[in-house]
Amino acid sequence: MPTVFIHYEELADLLSWATTADFTGPVNACSDGPLDVHGLAETFAAQAGREAVYRTVSAGEEASPFSFDRHYAMSNARAKALGFSFSRTIDWLPGAVAEALAMSAVPTA
Repeated sequence: MPTVFIHYEELADLLSWATTADFTGPVNACSDGPLDVHGLAETFAAQAGREAVYRTVSAGEEASPFSFDRHYAMSNARAKALGFSFSRTIDWLPGAVAEALAMSAVPTA
């Protein structure tokens, strides 16, 4: 089942925009384009130069935190209607994955 994501820079832009916008009430913060665990794994695998490996687990077994049993996507339609423009997840996710992989390769001690 899919869920949505947002890049930290886009979230900061949304929060900054909301402080000066002329509206009250909540808006959802998510980039356009939900992903399921397969799409997310494929993006990570491509950036790491590997193939994604999947396994099916029985109920109660430990699974990926991104393997949902129900739809967790949200709508950013209200924020868009109020004037905020969101990016597409597939446009920034490969760069975010590459950044995370580079950080994990840096020795910490």
